[in-house]
Amino acid sequence: MTNQHKGLLLVGLFVTWGVITAYQMLEDSGTKPSVQTNIAATNSTLPTVRALTLDESFPNARQMVKFTQPRNIFSPIGSRKIVAKRKIPKRPPPSNAIVSPPPAPTKPSPSPEQLAAQRARQELNKFRFLGYLTKGGESQAFLTNGQAIYIVKQGEMLEGQVQVNRIEPETIVLSAEVWEAGNQVQATIPLTPESSS
Repeated sequence: MTNQHKGLLLVGLFVTWGVITAYQMLEDSGTKPSVQTNIAATNSTLPTVRALTLDESFPNARQMVKFTQPRNIFSPIGSRKIVAKRKIPKRPPPSNAIVSPPPAPTKPSPSPEQLAAQRARQELNKFRFLGYLTKGGESQAFLTNGQAIYIVKQGEMLEGQVQVNRIEPETIVLSAEVWEAGNQVQATIPLTPESSS
């Protein structure tokens, strides 16, 4: 739409507004305009011209309308009263129709703390307990994590993050700090069967 079209539209709106305002002012002033129709007699069969006037007893429909409950058109949509819809009863499925089972309930996704604790447990379970040795009243354990073999005492740290909590003849208890959750995760590693025979 060009500026010229916009200007013409604006002028048209102003003219329409002026006509409506003048009509309302004339109507509010209490004077009832009389409507007269002049028909030129072009045929001898046409009736004679007569003047039409509005009946004074006829009420003004605009002034008689009253709303019982005003409505705020600027109120938020959710604040209006919602009319309850009629519930339509569900029909049972036909006997030959295949009924699908209800969807399985979904598990809630684990939190970041739970995921971090799960990763720490997996790292602890990578260790294998190969055996132990008691020397001078102190137990030492032999552990492996892939290619490396560790000889550790109770209370020592492995790889800077795994602590040896307890060494027993059949098991070793390891723990790791989970920084995200602010606690420790423990794992009990049993003695590997092939080294016990």
